[in-house]
Amino acid sequence: MGAQARSAGWWMALRTLAALVLVVVAYYVLPQDADDASFAVRTVAFGVCVLGLAGLILFLITRDGRGSVPGRAEGLLLTVVVSMVFFATVYHRMAQDSGQFSGLETRTDGLYFTLVTAATVGYGDISAVGQAARVAVMVNIVFNLVFLGAGVSVALDRIKQRRRSAAPVTEGSAEPPPPD
Repeated sequence: MGAQARSAGWWMALRTLAALVLVVVAYYVLPQDADDASFAVRTVAFGVCVLGLAGLILFLITRDGRGSVPGRAEGLLLTVVVSMVFFATVYHRMAQDSGQFSGLETRTDGLYFTLVTAATVGYGDISAVGQAARVAVMVNIVFNLVFLGAGVSVALDRIKQRRRSAAPVTEGSAEPPPPD
């Protein structure tokens, strides 16, 4: 690997880390005041954001040949983090506005609950007690299973595919090596 490729790799890693840190810092620093918005407006905004994130993930995993594999992985990772922060924000707001959660009081609690839900661990220290919170958690679980799971699966398949197609043909055979 040449010096230019190593430099590009470090730059991409640094850029990804900076973007992830920026998203998490924004989650903790930016105000979350939306007291004037009605329940219907917040519900529609929630739906639009979930569909937007799903569309972005679908775009990232289905685009053919545009961008490098590391660049596409970077975009997928950032989308996953933004999705987690989005659901953490929703949970924190629901807990503050209407007591939809038991044990969720801070932004850290919201992020913690989102990560525990995504990891399917479910410690039970924070729980959805209101119907709206339970619906939001169900949407989060389906989103994680369908879009994040599919995104990771397709991304890994594409990486394997690229590695197989880039592998040199072995001497004395007209076929590439067998798949992993």
